[in-house]
Amino acid sequence: MTKTRVPDSFEEAALEIVRALSAAEAARIVGLSPQTLRDYTDADRPGRPTLQTALELDVACFERLGRAPFFESYSRQLAARTRDNQRPVGDVLVEALDLPGAVGRLLDLIRRSRSNGKTGQAISPAESNAIMKAIKVQRRELDDVEAAVSAATKEKNPSAPPASTPSSSPTTTTTTPPDPNRPEVRHD
Repeated sequence: MTKTRVPDSFEEAALEIVRALSAAEAARIVGLSPQTLRDYTDADRPGRPTLQTALELDVACFERLGRAPFFESYSRQLAARTRDNQRPVGDVLVEALDLPGAVGRLLDLIRRSRSNGKTGQAISPAESNAIMKAIKVQRRELDDVEAAVSAATKEKNPSAPPASTPSSSPTTTTTTPPDPNRPEVRHD
């Protein structure tokens, strides 16, 4: 049975590395045994990779997939533990580039939970917890993109009025979002 790992954990990052490179290839890169690499994926096993080992594995994975799982895990754990501290809003593209990784991890958790049983079958409480945490990560990533877009908009046009937010009243009408391929026509 596949063990469910906590999203953003170093064990999840190690599993992504092993899946991307194989335990044998990852072990060869860092000069360890394949079993040691597999042990890094299990929270119930002692031992974690050193920073140097994690960096070497991230480099190899980045060259193959364009992702650095240990770095991503570390960054998200740091952000989660320092959420109360204000940090500068990032560039829109930089923030948006975090989305595919978050979506991929969410889909991977869902895929693994479905592989443990038949399609449509209930998932375990542990799987549900892991999926819910991954959804929260996805929301944080989207919030970061939204904050970056807002900050970039304010920087370009400081005199522009703030974007209106839809009211929650029952008389609010729903409008379709503007087509980005059509020029905006203003009737002032």
